[in-house]
Amino acid sequence: MRPIVVFTDGSIRREAVELLAPSCDVRVLEAYPTEDALTAACRDAHAILARLGTVTRRVISAAPQLRIIARHGVGVDAVDLAAATERGVVVTTTGSVNAAAVAEYSFALLLALARKIVRADGGMRDGAWSRDALVGTELDGGTLGVIGLGAIGRRVARAGHGFGMRVLAHDPAVAQPMDDWVSAVDLDALLAQSDFVTLHVRLTPESRRLIDARALARMKPGACLVNTSRGEVVDEAALIDALSAGRLAGAALDTYEHEPLPADSPLRRLDNVVLSPHVAGQTQAALIRVATTAATGILDELAGRRPQYVYNPEAYDVRAGRR
Repeated sequence: MRPIVVFTDGSIRREAVELLAPSCDVRVLEAYPTEDALTAACRDAHAILARLGTVTRRVISAAPQLRIIARHGVGVDAVDLAAATERGVVVTTTGSVNAAAVAEYSFALLLALARKIVRADGGMRDGAWSRDALVGTELDGGTLGVIGLGAIGRRVARAGHGFGMRVLAHDPAVAQPMDDWVSAVDLDALLAQSDFVTLHVRLTPESRRLIDARALARMKPGACLVNTSRGEVVDEAALIDALSAGRLAGAALDTYEHEPLPADSPLRRLDNVVLSPHVAGQTQAALIRVATTAATGILDELAGRRPQYVYNPEAYDVRAGRR
């Protein structure tokens, strides 16, 4: 019997299907499948390639043959990691293969805020020629605060340095930044001094709502926030309050507490916010790399080889203990 692999949605690049199809049966679901739909599809699955949607404990418990959940990306917050590990199911990521794409988009959002590009474009399309409202902020000589110095954060820091910015960074896991022009500081100092704060952390119990009402109050008046990590890292209600009151000059967001972003979200009505639908990692090259890396992890696991980017290696210990 050929192994069954379930794709959580059809947006995963065809190159992943082409890698798996010669040896596996691939099922492709609609985007953001319900828990019921995903549970039903995965009952006899050996692997899940997960992009849009959540792999819950119920899904995992209903799939006795499941061996691997391959995440299409770096985050594992859309997988019940504890449930997977308890069942001996390996969870993989795709490492830093889309880091360049996310870093470039993060800085594009920062520039859009600084120079009011979205407002300028919208005005022109409406027939206006209004220049006074489009006076922007110069990056040269400003301060960039980077929270999270992984593969993405380091690239954003380099871009800021290239624009002539002073770069501050906060990452408890990094004792000393690799570049001497990056100053490691505590979170409060970074928030108080930065003109732009950009987030590049994984969603963990420690990082959930890291940027809450207190943190937003600590930010420099007139500062801007950029988030391409996870929406839950920011207290969205507190951010809306800070933006509405003018304590922050602006925010650029690619991720949200609830995705898709609800149609009635107050964020959609604020003119000092740049919004995008979780697309920072979406370049043609990055999508191919991520999809094929995830698919390769599945092939490795099904062939008895350890995949490259295993997030929960203790799952192998669980398996060994059952033998």
